[in-house]
Amino acid sequence: MGELIRYDSQKERELLHTLKVYLDLNGVKKETAETLYVSRQALYNRLDKIRRLLGEDFMSPKKRIAIEIAIQGYEYLATVPQY
Repeated sequence: MGELIRYDSQKERELLHTLKVYLDLNGVKKETAETLYVSRQALYNRLDKIRRLLGEDFMSPKKRIAIEIAIQGYEYLATVPQY
């Protein structure tokens, strides 16, 4: 996940958001593209980059669960006030 977050911050991309929506929609590409308001080709390009950063098996059951938990944790920490 660190690679994906770093890539997003350096390249001003939305790969993490794309991945979250894709997982929320159970990997249905058509719905993901519609929800993100991007063409299917743009979605395929993003998913290809995600696959290169996270590994070919990022949708395998165990890895997918770990990624979903990591995303939730990352989003939670982003909303917690820093002291």
